[in-house]
Amino acid sequence: MTLELSSERMNDELVLLGKTLVAQMFVLFKTSQNYSEGHAAIDSPVLSVIKVVREIHRRNEDASLKVKGRYLYLGEQRLKPDSAGFVAFGFVLEEMRRRFVGAICFNLSVSDDDLRRFVHAFLEVEPQLSSETYTSILERMQQGRVVNIELEMLPEEVETVEIDREKLKDGKLKAKLLYRQAVSAMDEVMDDAAAGKSLRLRESKRVVQHLIDLLARHESSLLGLAARRYQDANTRNHAANVCVLSLTVGRRLGLPKFDLCELGMAALFHDIGKAGIPGEILDKPGELTPREQQVFESHPLVGVKKVMQLKGLDSLSSRIITGVFEHHLLADFSGYPRFPYKRLSLFGRIISIADGYDALTNTVAAGGKSPYSHDKALRFMLTLAGNAYDQGLLKLFLNCIGMYAIGSLLQLDSKELVVVVANHPNPAEWGNPRVKIIADSLGKEVDGEVVDLSHPATFRTIVGILDPRLYNLDVSRYFL
Repeated sequence: MTLELSSERMNDELVLLGKTLVAQMFVLFKTSQNYSEGHAAIDSPVLSVIKVVREIHRRNEDASLKVKGRYLYLGEQRLKPDSAGFVAFGFVLEEMRRRFVGAICFNLSVSDDDLRRFVHAFLEVEPQLSSETYTSILERMQQGRVVNIELEMLPEEVETVEIDREKLKDGKLKAKLLYRQAVSAMDEVMDDAAAGKSLRLRESKRVVQHLIDLLARHESSLLGLAARRYQDANTRNHAANVCVLSLTVGRRLGLPKFDLCELGMAALFHDIGKAGIPGEILDKPGELTPREQQVFESHPLVGVKKVMQLKGLDSLSSRIITGVFEHHLLADFSGYPRFPYKRLSLFGRIISIADGYDALTNTVAAGGKSPYSHDKALRFMLTLAGNAYDQGLLKLFLNCIGMYAIGSLLQLDSKELVVVVANHPNPAEWGNPRVKIIADSLGKEVDGEVVDLSHPATFRTIVGILDPRLYNLDVSRYFL
């Protein structure tokens, strides 16, 4: 009986916080309609919203304001307006619906600047009777580098105008934002781990869940982001790449969403132990000394210890521990950590392949060495099939990313230059991806058509793979 009363009291307190958040968002929206982004009049409403959000997070609750039908929810708690808050509820609800925004999610690290930039991105877009409004808000958020506030699209409803999902630009914009949020979440986790703070999984889990949903519809966009090359020595893109690649394999295996979420979290956290390794070792451009190599190879065990410090170990944290511990253990049980370990989990084998591929093709992950091209990396990994990597999973991985990775720069027998934008779903046609023509036969840059090389009427074949760095070419702008 006491537990039931306690639970009811906590729910009542959470509902009250939700109502307060709606009221403060109403004040912020109204004030921001009359003043510019940097005006001092916005300071107080911004701080009020941030204060409520912090209090919600302090209770380990989801600080997400959601639209469901004609009601507002804080997470899963329905908020019923009283007479004093009726106007605020109606205004916030209608403004979100008119912009096709189904949820506003405030991450733990949301700052005053994030909120200022978001509210003006939200209000400056003129509502239209299509999802173009939602897309425009996402674009402005991207331009303003708002990564600690996430939006979800309003679900289709019978009584509302039909949402034209083509206006979402094939999910490319959403993919960019989600990928950036994954990197941001990993930044926060690594910083907390380095500072000895307890790790929080809520935000990372939400990002992974969104990635799973997006992979089902826009796999090429996310794989394209994972295929990009990064030169920043402090980047966390490696963790995001391994997460996307692992989830792609998991989906092809037919894993249910619950298992995919655990796989994605294990992949995102696989290198958490590096937060305990000195920077002079992690960032060293040359070969490590035997002592430095020993310290570096301790990062899986360091990572296990950090995850085990989570409050209340459960199935999710145990699966994360598995991925952290096993990602450098090879199929023949060599690698490290060096223990008499004779059984590798499915998650560990998947993450090992994704980690190895990104390490070979990414300058940062490769410790500053020259990265392998996509095809060279795959050829090298195939020579290790059965020893370093699970043979069946490696073949499935090749199926996922194709013989020519999204973003590969190719030359055709027509002398045209093309960029791979999608792979063929039929394994028999792996060598014939969909490509976008970016230069004609004379070498002149063009905004060419997208061509399916598997189609008999195309009359083009691939004659070579080119290194875009030699042409100072950012291929991502052609497929993202």
